[in-house]
Amino acid sequence: MNKKENNKLKKSERRKFLLEEKKRRSKQRAIISFIIVIAIISIGIFMITIGGNQNSIDNRTINESTVKSKDELIIPLSDIGDEVSFYSYDSDGVNIKYFAVRDSEGDVRVALDACDLCYNEKKGYRQINDVMQCINCGNQYPIDGLGTENTYGGCWPSYLPIDLDDDNIIIKISDLESKRYMFL
Repeated sequence: MNKKENNKLKKSERRKFLLEEKKRRSKQRAIISFIIVIAIISIGIFMITIGGNQNSIDNRTINESTVKSKDELIIPLSDIGDEVSFYSYDSDGVNIKYFAVRDSEGDVRVALDACDLCYNEKKGYRQINDVMQCINCGNQYPIDGLGTENTYGGCWPSYLPIDLDDDNIIIKISDLESKRYMFL
């Protein structure tokens, strides 16, 4: 074999090698692209699922309030446990929402299902273990501290005064009506 034939053979082998290398890289890019697309789709589905759960309040059970008189409504204390119970009062077509839950000492905590700051978003709160979390901003508040006035002005489950008798939580309708604007 002469030098010219040897160079031709080397060139053809080099072209063959380069072509195979190009195919190998192309396959690698396709596999990596496929993995990236699957990862993006999976993350998207996960975010939609989580986001849907975080922002959806429609899947919660909302109990209607029991009207005791034209001035008050009641919630039986026996209905309240350490899992939050949501309630609604119909104020001329506007549902004023609030919740009740027992704290770590067994005391009843009641607040509006609206944040003093985020109420325009109409998202309310959800329970995560021993805290209530604002669905809009994500801030969390220990259940043991709820049922008090907002003293610092930021996000906070809006205060709803209550009275207790031996068997019931008693809420003045006028107190609910004073926060009606939060649910318009």
